[in-house]
Amino acid sequence: MSVEQDCPEGDWQTLFPELAGGDENSRAVMGGARRVVLPAGQQVFHAGGACEHYLLILSGSVRVQVIGEGGREVLLYRVLPGQSCVLTTCCMLSGEGYPAEGFTEIPVTALVILKPAFDRAMESSHTFRRFVFANLGLRIAEVITRLEELNFRPVERRIATWLYTNRKATKPLQVTHHQLAIEVGTAREVVSRHLKRFESLGMVRLSRATVEVTNPEKLRRFIDP
Repeated sequence: MSVEQDCPEGDWQTLFPELAGGDENSRAVMGGARRVVLPAGQQVFHAGGACEHYLLILSGSVRVQVIGEGGREVLLYRVLPGQSCVLTTCCMLSGEGYPAEGFTEIPVTALVILKPAFDRAMESSHTFRRFVFANLGLRIAEVITRLEELNFRPVERRIATWLYTNRKATKPLQVTHHQLAIEVGTAREVVSRHLKRFESLGMVRLSRATVEVTNPEKLRRFIDP
């Protein structure tokens, strides 16, 4: 972590209005939070590591993933501005180590609340406590939806959905087969096979590290036959 400094008043209030307008104890813990700037590609936490910081994301994106059999990476979720990390919250509450790893995808600015301050706020502030559990419940629901998709939705539809959702009107998607495999939770070879099929059906055009959606309507029909 770098560029650590006190969190200026008003810097976080729009993204976290519940805490900004909360009780005296919640305002006190936010006033004591530190702001950090993390470069792209930095590991935020690793599997088995101790959980000592509660992060609230102000800008950027953190990718949370697990490593499966054979070293395959599987994306669980992203932590975006205005959010906290569900695994961090669970580990802060339980005292257990992280079961996954997190990396910044682009430069990230975040508020950091140390575990002792987090524990005190959970005991003394009903506003802070309500915020933590409300966010935990919301994010757990999102993770369950993601796991259901990985386990029960055919991989070809997951690939088609990702391509359709992220397509660009004027230029190809800058994504490798390996990166796309992480996004949809499968092996690179599986992604390559399905992309070649999509290309043969006239839905995409493939080139090095890019995928161009050439027929979005046909791709959409493939998602919902």
